[in-house]
Amino acid sequence: MPAGFTSARFVGRERELTQLAIALDQASVGRPTTVLVAGSSGIGVSRLLTEAQQRLAGMSEPFTVVRGEPTAATLGRPYALVVAALQPVLQAASDDDLSHLAGPAAPALARLVPGLARRLEAIGLLPDRPVIIAPERRQGRVLEGIHGLLTRLGEQRPIVLMLEDLHTADGATRALAAFLARVSRPQRLCLIATYQPDEITRAHALHADLALMADSPRPPEQIDLGGLDRDELATLFEGIEGERPSASVLLLLTERCRGNPLIAEELLALRREGFPAAATGSLAEILAARLATRSPECRRVLRLLAPAEAALTATELATAARALEEGRVGLPPRSSTGPRRGEGVLDADLLAGLSEAVEAGMVRALPKAGELRPDSLIAFRHVGIARAVAADLLPFQRRRHLSALAHGLAASPFAAERYWLAGHDTINARAAALDAAVLAEEADAPQDALEHLELALELTELPGQPAAGGLVSVTPPVLHELQARAAELAFAAGHPERAVAFADAAISRSDERRDRASLGRLYDRLGRYRRAAGDTDGALLAHRRAVELTPREASVERAAVLGSLGQVKMIQGVFSEGERLAADAMSIARSMGEAGAVQEVHALITVGVCKGWGDDPESGVAVLTDARRRAQAIGDLEAIFRATANLTTVLDLLGRREEAVDVAFGGIVEARDSGLESVYGNFLRGNAADSLFLLGRWRESRELSATALEWSPAGFALINSVGNLATVEIESDGGELAGRLLGQLLLQVETLGDAQFAVPIFQAAAAYALWHGDLVDARRAVARAWEMTRVTEDWALAAKLAATVARVDAAVVADARGGRDLAPIAAARERTSRVLAEAEAMVHRAGVPRTTGSRREADAYLATARAHRMLGDDRYEPAVWASAAETWAALGARYQVASARWRQAEAALAAADDARVARTAARGPLLESFEIARELGARPLMKELRELGRRALITLPEPTVEETSAPSETVGGRAALGGHDGAEVPASSATDRNGHGSDGNGTPSLAADLAVATRAALASPAVGGSGGPGSSVVREFVGEVSARKQDTFGLSPREKEVLYLIAQGRTNREIGERLFISQKTVGVHVGNILAKLDVSGRVEAAAVAIRLGLTEHA
Repeated sequence: MPAGFTSARFVGRERELTQLAIALDQASVGRPTTVLVAGSSGIGVSRLLTEAQQRLAGMSEPFTVVRGEPTAATLGRPYALVVAALQPVLQAASDDDLSHLAGPAAPALARLVPGLARRLEAIGLLPDRPVIIAPERRQGRVLEGIHGLLTRLGEQRPIVLMLEDLHTADGATRALAAFLARVSRPQRLCLIATYQPDEITRAHALHADLALMADSPRPPEQIDLGGLDRDELATLFEGIEGERPSASVLLLLTERCRGNPLIAEELLALRREGFPAAATGSLAEILAARLATRSPECRRVLRLLAPAEAALTATELATAARALEEGRVGLPPRSSTGPRRGEGVLDADLLAGLSEAVEAGMVRALPKAGELRPDSLIAFRHVGIARAVAADLLPFQRRRHLSALAHGLAASPFAAERYWLAGHDTINARAAALDAAVLAEEADAPQDALEHLELALELTELPGQPAAGGLVSVTPPVLHELQARAAELAFAAGHPERAVAFADAAISRSDERRDRASLGRLYDRLGRYRRAAGDTDGALLAHRRAVELTPREASVERAAVLGSLGQVKMIQGVFSEGERLAADAMSIARSMGEAGAVQEVHALITVGVCKGWGDDPESGVAVLTDARRRAQAIGDLEAIFRATANLTTVLDLLGRREEAVDVAFGGIVEARDSGLESVYGNFLRGNAADSLFLLGRWRESRELSATALEWSPAGFALINSVGNLATVEIESDGGELAGRLLGQLLLQVETLGDAQFAVPIFQAAAAYALWHGDLVDARRAVARAWEMTRVTEDWALAAKLAATVARVDAAVVADARGGRDLAPIAAARERTSRVLAEAEAMVHRAGVPRTTGSRREADAYLATARAHRMLGDDRYEPAVWASAAETWAALGARYQVASARWRQAEAALAAADDARVARTAARGPLLESFEIARELGARPLMKELRELGRRALITLPEPTVEETSAPSETVGGRAALGGHDGAEVPASSATDRNGHGSDGNGTPSLAADLAVATRAALASPAVGGSGGPGSSVVREFVGEVSARKQDTFGLSPREKEVLYLIAQGRTNREIGERLFISQKTVGVHVGNILAKLDVSGRVEAAAVAIRLGLTEHA
């Protein structure tokens, strides 16, 4: 900026700079940090970021600062801020560096960054054919791609990404900020995001994004930027004027600007221009006064730029100026009658006005005004000035200027929509909104596309109604199509309830007789929306309606709706119907050739899962393997990972858990290479963690779940990962953390209709309650779980749950027996018998051969349930428990072996009449159980075993350090998961028997608990960096902070004493008597005081002294 309008010296903000420095130090050693800077307009937020950027550039180990400013044309375009920041970095990179940086994000970058697609294609980073991704997954891929790019960029230097003014940013940029803030994966990244709290209304979308950022394992650092104090304003004045202000001027500046640096700068500019600055303190009034002295050419440029509120190119300014003058009688007003010469794209008057505006310190041009090119950027030096100038426009003037800007920026639908709408031109605004929605959808920004499409619908008159108020009338088919599109966008944006509302509206205006296939497709989508919204019954009705409406002739549509219904029945555990429907869909899709390839693969996956729970489960593995191969051949990423996730589940069901883990890790690597690690990998990691737990590899299971949680997943992926982690915590520690994790999960699964997700959580809740002696909660948990399971065909889950129910009821009987309460005993025994009978019938109906792994495991659970029932019937049979232990040992389930041996020891002690014989019979099983429990780290079980040993006088091994310490103290680092290429993954979704749902938000308490659990599970040596004020990064960034002294305006100590007495209203004689000096000397002091304070008399001197605090320490 021209000298004299802003201070070249940075003023104050030592505390804020220290906060930034600590966050930067953390990021420099691989601990990502987020800083939110909040401040009102003009308070100095951008100036703080600029100062930070300059200091970082001068450090001995510099950071890479990625910062960009959107123009009027790009403002509102998806990812505008981050694209503006990354574009120079990517354009400057060599081909080799660009190939490394882009990685899996290349397709997304090709769509987002102008001019980059050609280079990426030449390098060979773009696929030969587009891959198939479900709409609701696409934005996740973009977010992960940008995250990966920043991670790779940080390999060279730590990265500081600055995203300014989130309150005006597009939804995609806000989503990216929230995503980066929530991910706690190791990364050298510091995200600094700013916003203006006073601009955020109650309904503003940023509230939800800020809540998401706060609800993360590493909540952001908050900096609330306040105004400058009096001494800092004095320094600001000196930096602008070159001299310290007098007391009266400083008082005026302090009271008029109220600490706002922008207002202070404009007040000083107004003062230099000869206006009485004391007359006003409002920025709008200040700018109105300054505008009054500007030439007509300058005012014309300023008023044309002001409503834009962002930078215009010289070409856009010239086009807007021509549009403004169209239809106008006569020429624009001029300050000179002489001829002028224009240069380049701007005419002479525009160039003269721009030059004057730059000289007045209101506008900046890059490059300088005298060197303008067509793409030169022209903008106000601060948006606050632009708004103040725009406020000076009369209503009809404002509408004309907005219309001119819309014409000047017609090439950008986002800008055109904004200006047409602000100018109340609804017809043009609607057309621009429709174009903007298409572009946003192409950029994989569903929230932005939805907002634009909703605006277009708001400006659309319903069919049959006369167009009024500038609304556009459309035909019913057009409205149907718009509402169907809006439903799909709402679903992709994570708003399933809104998607349901739009789909219902579209259906209500559809004609069933005209296009049944189209209506069938819409019902099919409605089923997906309802399911994501938690309405499982409504979803099933919608899918059945889709099948009824779609013509029975072979078609892609018919295959799709049948496949969807089959998938829903499979998810519900009704495998026979699911397989039949999927087989029909597969047959139809196959007859359609290549056109039905996608539908055929998805139906094949459903068939494979159903076979896994059918009478030939091994064939399910072959079918799912074939489905995955076919999905890879057609490039359908959704199908690839759906097949992979379900393959791991079926392998686990069959007891082939080592294979399931290998497949899961292979899928994680494939997800990472596809740029979908956060979208799909997390669920695969969750499946692997479950298998590892059952294999007895608890430490790896805990670490795997915790690593997934570093990506802060949501929805079903969160339930899967946290559920696995909670299960490990319950059985290994059973402490407060496990209880809190479980409590948060129970709040979410209560509304789930999927037994596959909810039942394991209820089982974990029952186990936790049993370890803590809470039989009421244990009974409630298993009762809810059985209600959900018994209506399915999931025989494997039923057998497992029957064992849990019997265990709980046996504990209830034991407790009631002590109180001689017969009613609970009878109820518990009846329930166990009923549940066991139903579970046995479900297993028998499945017809699975007894030799298969899944049937052997189900039989083992049923045998365990029968053994627990015997305990409830007061029958103690050590041989039954010994048999159960041997069965579990053959299956490799070590924790189940330990549990059975524990019960065997208890039964042996209770069954024998001779204590010595009982101890002899119990010692072996008890020791075996204890050794397994100690090996696994099962502290609650070890506690019970020690208590049993104490009562039975059986000596157990001495406690080890691991047994007496907390889990977080025993985890020395991440387990080396050899053979899996070190795959590290996350996600927010999965499919089918592995989840298919929308994102959901957690709560701050859950986020805090997850942070504790993740740190415990992934405990590793510090990677350096203290993060404190004494670190090298902090010291170098902050520099030396000198102690601040109060400005006395050159007053000597004696003059300060005199001023203090003047402020008390003392006369010269009274002052002389008080200070033992003559009146003549007092008069000299008073004259000096008036001159130094630049005041006209004693009264004004007293007022200034009191208000500036000069008398406080006299």
